[in-house]
Amino acid sequence: MTNEAEVLAALDKPSALYALQQRLDPSNRSTDALQDLLMRMRAAGKVTFSIKTGRWSRA
Repeated sequence: MTNEAEVLAALDKPSALYALQQRLDPSNRSTDALQDLLMRMRAAGKVTFSIKTGRWSRA
């Protein structure tokens, strides 16, 4: 399971969901857990999502 610290470390530059998954856990085929974590982090104000580019970045 990926945690918030690993996600923030992987977001050294804005990245798409699939690119983040490949950096954090390439063996996992499901993006559901990562997407759920990102949504909780967005609600807490730790990350942002750009609807124009489709990329996640640190807040």
